[in-house]
Amino acid sequence: MKLRSTLAVGAVAGLLLVGIPGAAQADDVNRSGNYVVPKGRTIDGNLTVRGGTITIHGKVDGNVRQIGKGSVIISASGEVDGNVVESGTGYVRVRGEVDGNVVERNAGSVWIYRTGEVDGNVTESGTGHVYIRGEVDGNVTESGKGHLYLYGTAEVDGNASEKNAGNLYTYRGAEVDGNIKESGTGSRIRR
Repeated sequence: MKLRSTLAVGAVAGLLLVGIPGAAQADDVNRSGNYVVPKGRTIDGNLTVRGGTITIHGKVDGNVRQIGKGSVIISASGEVDGNVVESGTGYVRVRGEVDGNVVERNAGSVWIYRTGEVDGNVTESGTGHVYIRGEVDGNVTESGKGHLYLYGTAEVDGNASEKNAGNLYTYRGAEVDGNIKESGTGSRIRR
């Protein structure tokens, strides 16, 4: 009887050990068209969507990438533990948390709302604009043809720079711990 119990416990332990590595691996999600991560759901891996809008109400433990027509929307309950990259014709809107960088590479704009927090850099290198009302723990750079707006509720722990044809707007109350620099053909405008 003791031998049977010992074998049963050993078999269960063996199955658990075999199952744990599979459960710990990341499950990347690749989709076409619009995709929603509902509140309460976690994706353990990278999320890539082609030709659609990504809306995150839950959590992504990995990078988020949108390719082609579509946008990235991170709601107030949304969380991304990785980078967010939008390389299509859409935009990025952050009302929740991003524990990484936010990059817009094409025609869209980036909005960091009052409730939004980015623990990395925010970069826009296309024709869109950057609107900061929330918190960015890194640098904010607009290096395309758009403008950079630092509103009165903005908190930037790094530098804020506009490097091309657009203007850099700084509103009263905006806090930037680093340098504020307009190095393109645009102007620095204080409001």
